[in-house]
Amino acid sequence: MTHMQEEPMAPDYREQAAEWCFRLADRPLSRDEREAYEQWLLADPRHRAAFDEMVAVWQNTDAIAEMPGFLALRAKALNAMDDGRGGRRTGRARDFWQRTLAVAAVLALMIASSLWYLADRPDLYTTGVGERRTVHLADGSKISLDASSRVAVSYSDGARRIVLDQGRAKFDVARDSLRPFTVRAGERTVVATGTAFSVELLHDEMRVLLYEGRVEVIDSPSDTTTAAESGNAPLRNADRVDHLMPGQALVADLSSSATRVVAAEPERSLSWEAGRLDFVDEPLSSAVERVNRYTGTPIVLGDAAVGRYRVNGVFDAGDASSFVTGVTSLFPISARYGEDQVILTSYADTSSPNDSHQK
Repeated sequence: MTHMQEEPMAPDYREQAAEWCFRLADRPLSRDEREAYEQWLLADPRHRAAFDEMVAVWQNTDAIAEMPGFLALRAKALNAMDDGRGGRRTGRARDFWQRTLAVAAVLALMIASSLWYLADRPDLYTTGVGERRTVHLADGSKISLDASSRVAVSYSDGARRIVLDQGRAKFDVARDSLRPFTVRAGERTVVATGTAFSVELLHDEMRVLLYEGRVEVIDSPSDTTTAAESGNAPLRNADRVDHLMPGQALVADLSSSATRVVAAEPERSLSWEAGRLDFVDEPLSSAVERVNRYTGTPIVLGDAAVGRYRVNGVFDAGDASSFVTGVTSLFPISARYGEDQVILTSYADTSSPNDSHQK
């Protein structure tokens, strides 16, 4: 009687994430491994999220190394790895499956031993220079991160809290009237339940743009704000509350309590999601800040006058050289290229720095 050999089950993406975590921690990857790793990350949005979770666990195990019982758990984990590596091997697929299961066992022990330490820590999502990323949250909400951005996500039974540390993010919020969705940036908090909006931090400004639904922006967060985030109190005691309607943007000065609500162009404002930077009468200082999210050679303003020129036009994100060529051809500005930066400096000219130019 002929017996057909059963094909091994494909490893779960979480186990694959564990395998890559161990490989990267153990030694530098070869060129072929690096390509395989990058292809794996791009194959499914869940892969990067799972890998980030594994890295967070891995990085935090040092903090619990002296816990009673941790050494015993570590010994068990090593035995699991040995069991996975040992024994009779019937092929590369089975060998990979055994090693993956061993890695999963190791991480399960790590997670079990460090659960108390990680329970209250937010999930961090970041993008590097020139990188954009979409994060799907457990409740169905979605975060679209611009380049060079970072958010921290903390979910509980009564609240959905996000902190934007830097950069820009767009939030598509799943409706849940019992759990307000809040985004804190600087000294202000945006409160929503089910809507779509973006929040951006610049050097001297915080901007909120509403695409659909309704949001409230609270100034000077206090105990009232904390209570509102948990859904347990109204906002009537907040220092200031601004209500936005679709197509409106709030621009807040980070150095003061000054805010203004202005009309916005939602479609143009989302051009960064398609890899373009669309400026409408934008101060050169903030335009440069956005361009710098996409270039490894940052642009630096050599004097205050440069930053006051107003920029209009659409630029390809990541093409900093075209941006520099454009502004130096339109304004009395010179560009000096160094090894690690480009310095823009103004020179005498009869044109006013408040003039608007179209690229």
